[in-house]
Amino acid sequence: MNRTILVALGVILLAVGLGISYAQWASGAQPWGQLLGDNFLFARTLPFTIGLGIVVGYWKASGQHGVERRTTDRAIRRFAPSTVWLHWLAGVALIALIATGGWQYLKGLLDAETPVYMGTVYRIHYIAASFLIFATAAFVTDWWLRGERSLTIGKGQTIRALRGLSHELPKPLGTTLAYMLGLDLRRAAPPTEQFTYYERTISFPTWELAIGLIILTGVIKAMRYIYPIPGDLLYWVSAVHVGSGVLLGLKLLDHLRYALAPSRWPLMISMASGWIPEAYVQRFHPGWYARLNESAAPAASPASKPANPSPAVGSAGGGS
Repeated sequence: MNRTILVALGVILLAVGLGISYAQWASGAQPWGQLLGDNFLFARTLPFTIGLGIVVGYWKASGQHGVERRTTDRAIRRFAPSTVWLHWLAGVALIALIATGGWQYLKGLLDAETPVYMGTVYRIHYIAASFLIFATAAFVTDWWLRGERSLTIGKGQTIRALRGLSHELPKPLGTTLAYMLGLDLRRAAPPTEQFTYYERTISFPTWELAIGLIILTGVIKAMRYIYPIPGDLLYWVSAVHVGSGVLLGLKLLDHLRYALAPSRWPLMISMASGWIPEAYVQRFHPGWYARLNESAAPAASPASKPANPSPAVGSAGGGS
């Protein structure tokens, strides 16, 4: 109940922030058009957007955790329902940002008129940016509060992760990487956990870099009408913003290539339903499957020496 009240308060504060900012814009105190007014609304409501994301992240982190299996077919929950809709919200926001940002860049580069009013393009861009910032704040808060590490390389696991990556990559690339790093590929590949070594060493860190840069530089650009920012700094911020947008576009294509591969189709299904077949986990994620079985094992008998309880199985999709 307290979690719901907290989220409701976050929504109310966001609505109040939007209302006050809109009232100030509509008062006529400043002769702003749509473009500058939308920029102003986006910048002024950022603290409320981030605050709501933090509240939702706390709501996710304080939910129930643990291994879930569907009784009908023994499927394993890979993502919580809240993770599924936040993931899709962030995905739609990313696509909208890339499309509208590319539209703005090409218009300036080609110096051509467009059939769509640019104020509308910028408005969609700001709305999509707000959604992405909200989803990012929610995910980061959730992972931080739960100490989530399933999408990162654990401490002291770098060599193991790189060896696993070398086995997962196509043979020419994997062999080259192993040779450069002095890894022995004659050893069996380490068992794959909830996420593959490619996801943990390359894919997710690239997402972190690209999204972090696009948000940071975008916020700085939006604040230039509220706080004075030197022109030289703004020039380089804009350059990094465009570069991170290109990186995001490439990463999105790579993500679709990876998830839509026939051998990984159950992973794509799990991004929509949250569930993944038990047989798929057993075959392609043996490390995760073994830990799931350990956490589901019956407790030791009272006569036996009590052991330290196993930590909860990490899950980037944990929470409600």
